[in-house]
Amino acid sequence: MDAEIIQFPKPASSFLGSDDPAPFEVLNPDGGSQMLLTCDHASRLVPKSLDQLGLPPEQFDRHIAYDIGAEALTRILSDTLDARAVFAGYSRLVIDVNRPPGHHQSVPVVSDGTEIPANQNLHEDDLDQRISALFDPYHEAIGHSMAHLWSRGPAPVLFSVHSFTPHFENYQRPWDVGILWKHDPRLPEPLMEKLEDRGLCVGNNEPYSALEMAYTIDSHAGAAGLTNCVIEIRQDLVSDQAGIEQWAEILTEDLSDILKDTNLYEARGY
Repeated sequence: MDAEIIQFPKPASSFLGSDDPAPFEVLNPDGGSQMLLTCDHASRLVPKSLDQLGLPPEQFDRHIAYDIGAEALTRILSDTLDARAVFAGYSRLVIDVNRPPGHHQSVPVVSDGTEIPANQNLHEDDLDQRISALFDPYHEAIGHSMAHLWSRGPAPVLFSVHSFTPHFENYQRPWDVGILWKHDPRLPEPLMEKLEDRGLCVGNNEPYSALEMAYTIDSHAGAAGLTNCVIEIRQDLVSDQAGIEQWAEILTEDLSDILKDTNLYEARGY
């Protein structure tokens, strides 16, 4: 049976037109797992009012617009792990929902060498529109989802799915996968161990560090002492269906085993 999808009404705003998609999607809302999946950079869509941000169409096939493979992988994991999943509805180039509003990377003026025309000299009122129409509804959906899981059982777990480009600013990234985390080792350490046992090159807080920036897991899990981490998979490994299915199989097997540990479902301070 297909998992149920929830798409909440769009906020009243001229920023999002009547034919623009909702700012987020919730998949499998009644999933039995106490783990919530999030996909911050699932989409490469742009509200019609922004006219593709002044960019040519080919730019939206690049990693600067979305996390390649992350949405499809998260959809499979939502099914195989029977977990609720929340997806952001618009491109990170419009507003990055994994950055605090106002941060210099929240609305990028340049991304990996590409200037984003519609983001130049953005007025604060325009930024506020993006926050209220896209950023806030997505994070409210995550907050409601975490509250739903916690209200029905033990403390929930948050697992955020991302992917990273193999090449960035002329640097070749060697990792197959990275696990991003801060102080709580309950999920990241066993997951890194299992992935290393498979012979994968695993980055511990690589190619980015959660110590520097991990807004979603910080806001909805870390601040409350809930188990959490981010996975970053190299995009050439999830750029086609075969790769996505392979990683879904790997993560379903490894996470299913890790999630048997009852210590994950407690709020703890670190």
